[in-house]
Amino acid sequence: MDCKRYRFTLALGMLLIWLNTQGRALNLATVMAGRGHGDSEASAVAAGARLEAESNDYNSTSAIPGIWINATEIAALPTSGTAWQKLKTEADKPAGTPKLSNQDDPVNVQIMAKALVFARTKDARYRTEVITACMAAIGTEKGGRTLALGRELAAYVIAADLVGLPPGEEQSFRAWLRTTLAETLDGSTLRSTHELRPNNWGTHAGASRLAVAIYLGDQTEIARCVQVFKGWLGDRASYAGFQYGDLYWQADPTKPVGINPKGAAKNGYSIDGVLPDDQRRSGSFSWPPPQENYVFEALQGALVQAVMLHRLGYDVWNWQDKALLRAYEWLHDQAKFAATGDDSWQPYLVNHYYRTKFPAPTPSAPGKNVGWTDWTHANASVTGVEASRHQIQPESFTLEQNYPNPFANGVTATQIAFAVEKSGWVVVELYNSVGQKIRTLFTGQVQPGRHVFTWNGRDANGARLPSGIYIYRLTAGNVSTAKRLILSK
Repeated sequence: MDCKRYRFTLALGMLLIWLNTQGRALNLATVMAGRGHGDSEASAVAAGARLEAESNDYNSTSAIPGIWINATEIAALPTSGTAWQKLKTEADKPAGTPKLSNQDDPVNVQIMAKALVFARTKDARYRTEVITACMAAIGTEKGGRTLALGRELAAYVIAADLVGLPPGEEQSFRAWLRTTLAETLDGSTLRSTHELRPNNWGTHAGASRLAVAIYLGDQTEIARCVQVFKGWLGDRASYAGFQYGDLYWQADPTKPVGINPKGAAKNGYSIDGVLPDDQRRSGSFSWPPPQENYVFEALQGALVQAVMLHRLGYDVWNWQDKALLRAYEWLHDQAKFAATGDDSWQPYLVNHYYRTKFPAPTPSAPGKNVGWTDWTHANASVTGVEASRHQIQPESFTLEQNYPNPFANGVTATQIAFAVEKSGWVVVELYNSVGQKIRTLFTGQVQPGRHVFTWNGRDANGARLPSGIYIYRLTAGNVSTAKRLILSK
């Protein structure tokens, strides 16, 4: 069974598990009509069950197809403007020769550009170039270091996921990817670098390791990546096996972490959000804090991991008191250090998922591992996390999961409830999976208490909407929260 079909079945297995926990079992034979029922599918469902049991931070109904982005999302993106023009210009250049042993080889992000343009235009020549490059990349990591492999590999995996490799090439690519996880390069492997190095080496290795694991559908590998990433963000109960360097910038040198915890201070100065093992490259603790480029380098790998885990259904942007947001707030507020050059793609992701407004130049430059986020992630996510300065207190209002969920289009209605502690104007809007507004479900002045309304699966004109995942978002004043629902036939 090919990898796309495996990933579909894996996602389906996770969805079925969630449905069963809600007491709404779905007939697998009906859903899988027209698809094979071999051992691989059964294994995929079982793997989904293991993943569900392993993490309370995982929600199968929040999973989004595509390692980095999918065709449906790309179809909604513009084919004009500065960001598109830069992406298209890069994609139109002759393809370079991949060399994954070169940690500064820019071919990886060029191939990613070609894959994105193919996904938007369906021009087959871009796909052909991506396929050729993916095959040419095989084995070129030899003679290099794991820093190079960590930086370079993820973009090729994302590109292959976007264009879909032919069966023969797919088999070769998957076999090679499996070897990259344990291949010794200059005394280290991608896995060992991820699990031992709490700096930019480790975050880049983690990003490529996770991309490979998702592409291969390896749930054991994914689960390990989750553990290590949570540990790096500061959850030492999840993982604490890193080997740290000088501890100048650690909030607690006896309990070192990848990102300092919320409220951390030293000598009366805030070090909340500092990446100590990269900030140490600037020397011992001093104030004003030095602007250390290695910090942004580490965040390149960290953000890529976060995006991929978010798409798998993990609540990664909230982990450890929004550790990634706090890292950017410290750089912006304390170090007065903005992302520039090959880090300028990063603020687009932070702004997209946290709905913040950090400086983000257009066009941005691609990074060492990915890029083109000024085109793919320029708009705020409707399911993003509120910025810490604008976070509503949990007791102010609540938005409940709709019931039933899933519900059948045109046959039944689903009930949506919310509660507010204070009177005020409330709006509930519906969006599709790519962030396009479909209709307003509720609007009005409400009194304190719980409020309930129903929706019948139709748009504002009364037309039935297609099956799929939708997002309903409640806004009160300048704050909001959102949940996903599933509309079925």
